[in-house]
Amino acid sequence: MTLKLKTADFKIRTRARSLDAPTRLAQRIFAAARGLLEHEADGTKFRLLGVGLSALTGADEADPADLVDGRSALAEHAVDSVRARFGDEAVVRGLAFERPEKP
Repeated sequence: MTLKLKTADFKIRTRARSLDAPTRLAQRIFAAARGLLEHEADGTKFRLLGVGLSALTGADEADPADLVDGRSALAEHAVDSVRARFGDEAVVRGLAFERPEKP
């Protein structure tokens, strides 16, 4: 995994790390990227943030059963299925939910 950051003055920082095992779970990717970003959160203003993955493998090699909480994986796959059928806005995280304003 590679984290690429571009500062407000257009300087580029890149940080990389390897995951313990291949994954296709967004939560694992997000957690690893957040860990890299925490080391860079020093008050610098960034204008661009990107996360890239490499050394990809087949889905059958990802997320060995003994390393993954099965319920989390099933829940993430269920959300992916609902979004594929009804659109990206069909399911949102509670932290992203905004109530409509009252008239």
